[in-house]
Amino acid sequence: MVEFLLFCIATVGMTSIITQGVIFQPFRQFFGDWAEKIHERQQMKAQERGGSGKILSPPVSRRSFIEWFNELINCAQCTGFWCGLFCGLFFVSLDCSYQTWGIWFCYGLGGSFLSALGCNLIDWAFYCKMNALRHLEEQDTMLAERRAHAEQNETA
Repeated sequence: MVEFLLFCIATVGMTSIITQGVIFQPFRQFFGDWAEKIHERQQMKAQERGGSGKILSPPVSRRSFIEWFNELINCAQCTGFWCGLFCGLFFVSLDCSYQTWGIWFCYGLGGSFLSALGCNLIDWAFYCKMNALRHLEEQDTMLAERRAHAEQNETA
């Protein structure tokens, strides 16, 4: 039971850090910019081919490895699968039996689900926290306005 709990926490935590953490923000930005440049080059090439006056079938849109990797590190469910596989390595012996590889794959699938669920819960908690802070700020603003209005009435 403790191993399962550690697996859940490790998988969700690792996924959250990779997909949303400040530590990995430069990496996500770097790969995002790189993938955007690749996509722009593909669009330019498609426009150049279409401008020759010939009727061409639309080119098959294939993603490069960089575009795929950029999507991976920005998706909690996708990253969760790979984090689940990685964390599963620590909980399953690495002999080459089919049963072990099947269990390892199931760790990846479970990690994908847990990470999507966990990251959504983290986002929801952050949303609730921000709404509570916004509500407190609004109350402080209203109280400050009331005090200022009361002071103006006293001086008048």
